[in-house]
Amino acid sequence: MLKQYCRLSDSQSDNFVGLKFINGEPIVIFPRGYRLSGDEKQVRKDIVRLLATLNRFSGRCEGEKTFNSIGEMNLSMPIQSYQYIIYDFLAHGYYTEKEVDYHINNKGKVNWKRTIQKITPQINNNNIVYLNFVTRKNKIKDNNIITKIHEYCVYESFTRFGWLFLSNDILPKKPSIKLNKKAFLIILKEALGNTFNDNKKMLFQSMINIISYVDENTNDKLNDSFGVNQFEYIWENMIDHIFGEENKEIYFPHANWHILQDKGYKKESSPLEPDTIIKFNNKYYIIDAKYYKYGITRNPMHLPTTSSIEKQIVYGEYIQQKFDIGDEKIYNAFILPFDSKGNNYPYEFVSVGTGNWNNHNRNYDFVLAILLDTRYIINTYSKHNVSEIERLTNLIEESLDNYLHNFEK
Repeated sequence: MLKQYCRLSDSQSDNFVGLKFINGEPIVIFPRGYRLSGDEKQVRKDIVRLLATLNRFSGRCEGEKTFNSIGEMNLSMPIQSYQYIIYDFLAHGYYTEKEVDYHINNKGKVNWKRTIQKITPQINNNNIVYLNFVTRKNKIKDNNIITKIHEYCVYESFTRFGWLFLSNDILPKKPSIKLNKKAFLIILKEALGNTFNDNKKMLFQSMINIISYVDENTNDKLNDSFGVNQFEYIWENMIDHIFGEENKEIYFPHANWHILQDKGYKKESSPLEPDTIIKFNNKYYIIDAKYYKYGITRNPMHLPTTSSIEKQIVYGEYIQQKFDIGDEKIYNAFILPFDSKGNNYPYEFVSVGTGNWNNHNRNYDFVLAILLDTRYIINTYSKHNVSEIERLTNLIEESLDNYLHNFEK
């Protein structure tokens, strides 16, 4: 059962989200708020979607081994290449290179150009008649080195991910060639450069990614990982992808330093950067995606802090002044993860944050806390989604209206 490999990232000591191998045994750790299915096929989809989510929103390309702004992570394992090799193998078997043999006989596909060049025709009643033809026949190349490298990549892929697709007891045959990383890469890169077939290109590149990742000195027991220790960056990027404006830099407020020694020279400081800006129906919605625990614990200590509320209000002030619009067209909200327990509605309005340094008489002085089902968003991120934007913005407006009507004096 695949579910035996799955955990939720609720630990105080380990915030890792992704796939770990410990002594060869896989452990898949899902982000907080994710509801695992009881169905085996669905759990397989859950795992594949999680790995695809980490891959897509980490801001890196497969095969890169460097860290970046996403925070501490280990995302160099070529997950997509392993999956492609497995899918391709299950569909087509081992890679084979064909060569063409030409024969003089009456059976097979006639190659007319070679027949005309090599065969003397007979004349019969002023008609040209060929009694023999040059025919072509495809045959598999014996001992093709790329086939043997493919055997190695298939075995490597199933060793790492066979548990996800097949029983661990069902593995392809062991490769008939020993790893020679340098030689394999030279051969594969030459083959990649010499083909114009898109399927071959994808196959060769996947093999290159796998061979590049292999450590020639590693032991048989895997101790490796693919994931992040700071899933909040993935959370922010997913929400921005689904809901946000593409060119949000125009909404970034800046400070300035006025350097006195340089006769009033002004230097712009780094900006405050909201996670997501939604512009919809001539209204602005400022969203801060917080990967906080409140949706799991319902503990007020796990809601955003005063500094986060203050930044949201500053964003609202800046947008109001920059675009010269009324505050009634500007809304503020935090989005936090939770598990909706399978309810059809994946959102929940839970709280409002305000500051005691102002009279909070403007729309954006009220910062709503809204929960979003983690499983739902991972299944939804495939596109910038207008229907979800409308759904979220309607909830924000209705929730603030109800709050002001029922609670605010």
